[in-house]
Amino acid sequence: MVMELIVGVIAIAFAALVVFTIIALQNLGKTMKKVDRTLAEVHKVLDAVSGPGVELAHNANKLVSDVKKKAEALDFLFRPLYALKKERADPKNKYEKISDVMEFVAEGVRLFSIIKDDRK
Repeated sequence: MVMELIVGVIAIAFAALVVFTIIALQNLGKTMKKVDRTLAEVHKVLDAVSGPGVELAHNANKLVSDVKKKAEALDFLFRPLYALKKERADPKNKYEKISDVMEFVAEGVRLFSIIKDDRK
């Protein structure tokens, strides 16, 4: 009789465990569906938010490469000035250097006006 009681209690406990497990799994399934919907909505929102950021990064990259190209194009104007800066000052050639610098400045202004006119 005691053995039958123990087996009965074990059977009732097992049935209760199965019922609670089924209820927990159903609740977990509902929660997972909600999480899936929420993640889908978050994905859409992130796409909408990150789109302008990506576009901004691409535009900034294009701008930087454009500025680099233009700086490299103008570098030939400034190379002689770098060379003049490295040379020691010679009192005899002072006026020649000033005229060279003035020529480079005039050429730079002329080139700038050409670039400015091309943009219009």
